[in-house]
Amino acid sequence: MDTHEDATVVTTGSSHTVTEQRPQPAFSTSTQHRLGLRKNDLDLVQGASAAIADLGAELDRSLASEKRDSERLRMLRETTNRITRTANDAVHAYRRASRAIKTELERPDANVPAAEEMRRRLDEARAEVLRALEVAQERYPQVIDDGAAAEDSNPG
Repeated sequence: MDTHEDATVVTTGSSHTVTEQRPQPAFSTSTQHRLGLRKNDLDLVQGASAAIADLGAELDRSLASEKRDSERLRMLRETTNRITRTANDAVHAYRRASRAIKTELERPDANVPAAEEMRRRLDEARAEVLRALEVAQERYPQVIDDGAAAEDSNPG
């Protein structure tokens, strides 16, 4: 992060004083506020790939210990739904953050470096989510196909 100047924070305890230097952003408070409103969206997109991977790992553990096909299919469906919700949340967050970046860049007093940095981070996070979804899709296609065939053979 680009810094403009350091701010000194002094914390006093019962027997000692701690002084630490915290970097201050090189962009204005108004820019920080405008883009900062979408920091949560960036965090959501960044965390989505790990969440999807965690869901896959959890599913693998569950499938390893379950022998009943119907229960395995239920687990797969449940996890697939959770992955889909996570991905959809990431898509919506990505759109909101992208709009905020676009709006910032259109402003006459735009902080281009801050907006470009957020764009770079957002695009990296998006690519990670797409990779995580691709891995999930590659890991379970046979289970999905078998489940669909099992459903077709059972009259409902």
